Amino acid sequence: MPIKVPNNLPAIETLTAENVFVMTDTRAMTQDIRPLQILILNLMPTKIDTETQLTRLLGNTPLQVELELLQTSTHKASNTSEEHMIAFYKTFDQIQHKFYDGMIITGAPVELLEFEEVEYWDELCEIMEWSKRHVHSTFHICWGAQAGLYYHYGIKKHKLDKKLSGVYRHVLDYKKGMLFRGFDDEFYVPHSRHTTVYREDVEAVAELKIIASSPEAGIYAVKSQNDRQIFIMGHSEYDADTLKKEYIRDKNAGLHPEVPCNYFPQDDDTREPVVKWRSCANLLYSNWLNYFVYQTTQYDITQIHEETLDAMIHDNFEINVKVAKFGGTSLSDAEQFRKCAKIIADEPERRYIVVSAPGKRNERDEKVTDLLIEAAEKGGEEAAEILTRIQSRYKVMARGLGVDVDIDGEFAGIFDALGDPQQKDFIISRGEYLNARILSAYTGFAFIDACSVIFFDEEGNFDETATRAVLSKTLEQYTHAVIPGFYGSMPDGRIKTFSRGGSDITGAIVAAAAGADIYENWTDVSGFLMADPKIVDHPLSVPVITYKELRELSHMGAKVLHEDAVFPVIKVGVPINIRNTNRPEDSGTLIVKNADYYQTGLSISGISGKTGYVSFAAEKPGIGEDLQLRSDLLDIFAGRGIAVKNILSGMDSLNVIVHQSEVAETEEDILAEIREKLYPVETEIIRDLAIIAIVGRELGTSPAIAVKILGALANRKINIKMIDHGSDKINMMIGVAGTDYVSSIQAIYTEFTRK
Repeated sequence: MPIKVPNNLPAIETLTAENVFVMTDTRAMTQDIRPLQILILNLMPTKIDTETQLTRLLGNTPLQVELELLQTSTHKASNTSEEHMIAFYKTFDQIQHKFYDGMIITGAPVELLEFEEVEYWDELCEIMEWSKRHVHSTFHICWGAQAGLYYHYGIKKHKLDKKLSGVYRHVLDYKKGMLFRGFDDEFYVPHSRHTTVYREDVEAVAELKIIASSPEAGIYAVKSQNDRQIFIMGHSEYDADTLKKEYIRDKNAGLHPEVPCNYFPQDDDTREPVVKWRSCANLLYSNWLNYFVYQTTQYDITQIHEETLDAMIHDNFEINVKVAKFGGTSLSDAEQFRKCAKIIADEPERRYIVVSAPGKRNERDEKVTDLLIEAAEKGGEEAAEILTRIQSRYKVMARGLGVDVDIDGEFAGIFDALGDPQQKDFIISRGEYLNARILSAYTGFAFIDACSVIFFDEEGNFDETATRAVLSKTLEQYTHAVIPGFYGSMPDGRIKTFSRGGSDITGAIVAAAAGADIYENWTDVSGFLMADPKIVDHPLSVPVITYKELRELSHMGAKVLHEDAVFPVIKVGVPINIRNTNRPEDSGTLIVKNADYYQTGLSISGISGKTGYVSFAAEKPGIGEDLQLRSDLLDIFAGRGIAVKNILSGMDSLNVIVHQSEVAETEEDILAEIREKLYPVETEIIRDLAIIAIVGRELGTSPAIAVKILGALANRKINIKMIDHGSDKINMMIGVAGTDYVSSIQAIYTEFTRK
């Protein structure tokens, strides 16, 4: 396969003459294939030579590669024309929103400077940090390798007594690795540097592995344990005459360089050098592209930022106890039960399992809880028919799983409860109860009935103190257990349910009582989606989000987790991990109290919103600073029991936003009362208003985010009717016409995820 390069790149002519298959942008447009996206940060002064060398090696592979060239903006190239740099190179601000399968960071002639003294060091650090979330595998060369080891692992470089220059014999320290697959026992590599890193410093870092070295040149190749960072100390990419050019340059400059070792025949610099490294160089880059990039990167490279979520979880805390809650779609039939049981068995740390009632098996199906509610409310023969259908569904599941659960006996008790208003919650809760009984029998875990460990007070409010005392003590008695979600018991022993979606709350309560290291919430999506999938096709899942961000997004309509489920775990700081039962390999979304120590490639955490709002505007000189007038205005709505969604104020205006459904019959009455109480005042009503919330923990510190949001709407010519920042500085509220609601969310989403 060819390597795709920009049209007119100087390397094209050279490589074509060498029979290297190069494809230009124009030709590649006619192909339908997923090429590898490779970024080269070229720090070498002879940029065209380096471009050609690396392009030659990357093109010698059966894979198609798309190449992009990057320069630092804090250093201007002095040996390459400005026209060339403008035509073919981009700066970091132009590509930082993109994702790449692989990245190469070249060497640079700045070895004798301390890293912090290098002109572009801060920018390079920013790029290397960015690469952890936007690049699947990064290949560092020579000084670039030393810089990477120093930045990522704190390994210092050391000055050599004299310049290391020549072609040196190397051996493999680790022969089973794929990076050097197919290499001979001995191979040769050019080196040209003044500094080195010590073997003992690298060996002291558990995350690193030395793969190859040279008795004379020292460490040659190092990789991270997760294969995402490769450090190469030599210059396999060098042309036959590169060392010769360097030697002659230094000789003409009066530096009296030594003849490059093992390079000229008999060290005679009048003879042509002998190339001993070309085949090894081709194999090295082919192996990297194949085994460390192509074979392991995600097809959708925008998901690269998720690859590190599991590592982030384990890096930030040790996991000994997990509480896993499985939702209705996860337990809708026998096959889904098997998936859940495998997930549970895969990690012994999943000790306490909370379950929901069976959800829909298909679009035409009904949720068991909905059916139980219908049966409890209707009673009589119609209710009996509904219960019979549910009973049959459970018997099919139990039979399919081969478990011995007395379904008929359990349903006899449910039938007996029909018609008794005191038993309504008992009937409604049986979906979770029976699922827990079946999963307990299938996994061999103990069954703990929620009514014996989760309690409500006389008023029907959750009794946290009583629950925590009993539940914690009960869990200590079992290594593994299954607990039904959604319900507990009243002081008189009657079953009491939470609001719909209450199994999420039960899961959080159990996680807090168990002192869990993490609370997993298994559902049918791979985490918290950045936007509504009904509005945006296949939206990204957010790798890390805070409790506060989740609450803000849930308040504005985003639905994944019952919003009350975060309260029990916030107090004890248990992270929540939303996972997909049907795609257990996906890392999902981690919900934490503080996300400062977690990396993410997203500038915002989500976009949600609602339509159907109306705005009441009042204008009067000084009204915005008149506390009495402000209070009078809010009292008008409070007196009518109308919830105020937002209030915006200016020097001479107050704007109250409420939901249209609450004022549909009283709009004119409200306007009349405003005119009467705030006289004299100008009033206006704006109907069909949509409110969009953009949430992100960087909103308060990065003005660029707000600029991008407004720019996205301006590009679509969408008129903004109101803007407000939340007091926590993590959300931005924007009002637009209801007719612009969908296009506004699509525009904002596209702006923050575009490649």
